[in-house]
Amino acid sequence: MSWFSRMFGGEQSYFLGLQVLIRAFGEDTIRARFANVIADPDGSLQDVEAKRRYLKRIVALLLEQEPYWSQGFWDYKTDHGEATAEFDSWAAELSATTATEHEEFDSDVDGMRRLSKKKDYICVTIILHLSEPFPPADVTNEALFWQRQTFRQLFNGLLYLNPEAILADGVFVVPGSPEDGLSEEDLLTGGWSYLRAIA
Repeated sequence: MSWFSRMFGGEQSYFLGLQVLIRAFGEDTIRARFANVIADPDGSLQDVEAKRRYLKRIVALLLEQEPYWSQGFWDYKTDHGEATAEFDSWAAELSATTATEHEEFDSDVDGMRRLSKKKDYICVTIILHLSEPFPPADVTNEALFWQRQTFRQLFNGLLYLNPEAILADGVFVVPGSPEDGLSEEDLLTGGWSYLRAIA
């Protein structure tokens, strides 16, 4: 997880949440690659160019994995109150369920959250609390909501985002361990039913 500094101010804000499930094919190194990028110190710096570089690295890796996108979910809020509440809700949930400390990693399956040690998928989530609107998320045709082209449009849109408009952000990879993954069984029973197939 990486956070930009929180600089709340003004009465209007926007929330963007992007989540994509990526087929990792067991022993693939994609988990470790995402963990490496998320750990980039640029993610926590307030320097505009550092933030831009960090976003570019995240987006480049996500787009590289586009052929393996399986399911996803995204949400966009334009009301200040809803945006703030949604960001806080996503951040709290993701922080609580993402193992980030060494002591949280275990070689055994946690029966409360995991049913299998297979490493078929990883889930990458980006959440942003913004002071400016995010035009790529103005998708009004519901038929396009879960299309691959829409997810591509949203990720590409991050490259044109003004880093100074970021009030707060988080980037999460689940599971949090570079050596771990999610199995088909986990996805069927672990609270992932809200995900939509990416067509």
